[in-house]
Amino acid sequence: MPQDAPKNAPETLIQKVVTACGSCEDCRHFIEDACLFLPELFRLHDRKREHGEEATKDELQRLSDLCNLCGLCPCAKIRREIMTAKAAYAARDGLPFSVRALQDVGRIGKLCGAFPRLSNVMVGNPVTSALIKKTLGMHADRTMPAVPRKNFDHWVRKRSARVGRDTDHQARKAVYFPGCTARFLFPEVARAAVEVLEAFGVDVVASVHDPDGECCGMPPLLEGDRDMALNLVSRNLQWMAEHVAEGFDMVCSCPTCGYFFKHLLRDGAYYSEAYQQHAGGDAKTLRIPVGMGVNGPSEGNMVVLHRATYGPILRDNGQFSSLDPLQRIAVGEHAFDLGEYLAALAVEGRAPKMAHPVPGRAVYYPPCHLREQKIGYPFLELLENVPELSVVPLTGTLNCCGMAGIMGYKKQFHHSSLELGAPLMDKIRALQPETIITECLSCRLQFQHMDNIPVLHPVEVLRTAMNGRRSIS
Repeated sequence: MPQDAPKNAPETLIQKVVTACGSCEDCRHFIEDACLFLPELFRLHDRKREHGEEATKDELQRLSDLCNLCGLCPCAKIRREIMTAKAAYAARDGLPFSVRALQDVGRIGKLCGAFPRLSNVMVGNPVTSALIKKTLGMHADRTMPAVPRKNFDHWVRKRSARVGRDTDHQARKAVYFPGCTARFLFPEVARAAVEVLEAFGVDVVASVHDPDGECCGMPPLLEGDRDMALNLVSRNLQWMAEHVAEGFDMVCSCPTCGYFFKHLLRDGAYYSEAYQQHAGGDAKTLRIPVGMGVNGPSEGNMVVLHRATYGPILRDNGQFSSLDPLQRIAVGEHAFDLGEYLAALAVEGRAPKMAHPVPGRAVYYPPCHLREQKIGYPFLELLENVPELSVVPLTGTLNCCGMAGIMGYKKQFHHSSLELGAPLMDKIRALQPETIITECLSCRLQFQHMDNIPVLHPVEVLRTAMNGRRSIS
């Protein structure tokens, strides 16, 4: 890399990450088998240290592409800097058509829903499928996802008289946010989520009712498309904040959406002047809620810091700092993973009886963005109440399916994706399950590509236990 590169050049930004991580090395060994980014970073760092060879521009750009923001590494600052570098690459060089197309799952789903034959051609016609894969920059061997003719929106419209209905005034109220993959590729998951929430006594509004209900923003954020991500988040934030103000919770069956709303959306918001005025901060002190990653002397549930020391460091200057910080906080504090939400309702005594046996032997895999929410494995506890279901958990921190959102669909990462996911797949096969259970639908697509073992979202299993189907397989 040229030594005189501008300080805001993407190469400079990602080189700063290489230097910082190479000087620390805490992550060198403990997550190298579950990450594509860090092994390559340390390879470049070691080469420079041992041979004096600088990373090339192409190597640095490829390095930035390897991060999928799984949250596994402990340094939030480093993750922010990687995303800043990605955004700088996209702003300077633009994004290829293939990336822009793949990151917009909603557009693909809506297009295939409007023209059902297109989905059949994508999956069923080998010649056309190969052409589409080439156009989208997909590897020829990657399995194309089937797009159902009737997506979740179609189902919601058909039962609109029931979804969002007024029930007991003491009922919990929730907006269900399905995420793009459940909404368009696996609508059976989204339907199960609504039905199970209702069975737990929740008055449910599906976010697709709102004309501005969109993707959470994670896919374009990962590709450096800051403008698209900011536009999606801005549109969502307005209607979400309005629902939260009316007493609704935001419930996500997609762990990535939940991670996004809980963590990435709120990033830096507690440092904003708007929040400090709200929380009682003043010219001398900053007040940050306990549990928000800041340590220091506390007063009640607040960490209290000297503004003169920490003010220049703790600033709301992240990806979404241009959006109302109080709205970001309100939505983030009322966002829940579906399993987390149902488990809390079960503690309140709202869980229906799982009266129907669901005989089968399953492996449960908690995906990375569930693990990074630090809420444990709430669905695992719920699944233990399903009669005749045997579940073996694979709860190790470093297990990874390798899909990483849309990364596994990119031609240049296809083989790396499968190599990263192979150890987990070997562990699963060794247990000889009849079914794999996981919350992440990207993991589901990867498992379906790598094996023929049926894959279910845990909420589908709960619905089966309530409705009386005989087998999970």
